[in-house]
Amino acid sequence: MRSRRVGVQNGWHNVCANWVSTQKRSLDEVSMNSSATAEVEQPELEENELEDRPADLTEHLEELRTRIIRSFIGIFIGWVAGYILFPQVYQSLAYPLREPLRAVHGQTVFLHFADPFFLRLKLSFVVGLIFAAPYVTYQIWAFVAPGLTRSERRVVKMFIPFSGTLFVMGVAIGYLLLPAAIRWFLSYLSDYGNATLLQNPLSYVLLAVKILLAFGLSFQLPIVLIILAKLGLVTSKRLMTYWRHAVVIISVIAAVITPTNDPLSMTVMAAPMVFLYFLTIGIVKRMEGNRAKQRKASG
Repeated sequence: MRSRRVGVQNGWHNVCANWVSTQKRSLDEVSMNSSATAEVEQPELEENELEDRPADLTEHLEELRTRIIRSFIGIFIGWVAGYILFPQVYQSLAYPLREPLRAVHGQTVFLHFADPFFLRLKLSFVVGLIFAAPYVTYQIWAFVAPGLTRSERRVVKMFIPFSGTLFVMGVAIGYLLLPAAIRWFLSYLSDYGNATLLQNPLSYVLLAVKILLAFGLSFQLPIVLIILAKLGLVTSKRLMTYWRHAVVIISVIAAVITPTNDPLSMTVMAAPMVFLYFLTIGIVKRMEGNRAKQRKASG
């Protein structure tokens, strides 16, 4: 009886051992299959990622190409418009020259038979760039904006019209000072006795455009200071501390840009820039206050 009980127990042990070994083999097979599947799927995922990256880069390059083509089309259309409107634009630019030139009994003379054509071509291109500037700016913005944060987009949207307004202000002041600059240059004509001035319209227009661009770019000073403040390189306190130095630097810039030694012309140029400097201090101070409130709110 005892030996029979022992045999039954041994039989149960064998059955349990066989079941455990069977389950273990099944688990091993499942783990091997899953690892093999993972090894197969992982290269597929890596290949998919590698396939997606060139696709993204290709899409960005294609969009950049589209924006560039649209910008060139806009510039070309502006160029055509400038070519059509050339007589009106040229008369506006030549107006500051008429009275000073008449005072010295001078006259405009083309020195080369191709100069009239190239004058119209170059001035039309400059006018085309001005006409197309808003459209080209929009194309640049449409390409860059998706990569910016909401706050960065808000800042850029504020800067673009502000910068354009300042540029137009600078060009307008330069145009008002252009007759005084011409008279100052012509004042040296008397040093040469009975010399007569024969002014080439091409050289005059190119010089006038350079002067107007210099005035327009000089009025971008607030934009530069605000960007430096945004980067943390300057503060409103520092700008206020060195305001006397800034006024001296602005006066030097006005003296360099204004091609006359007339104090009135230099003052007309420097006064708006000094005003814009102090306006920039107020803007930077407000930016710092908003930044401090955000830090306090975030805790």
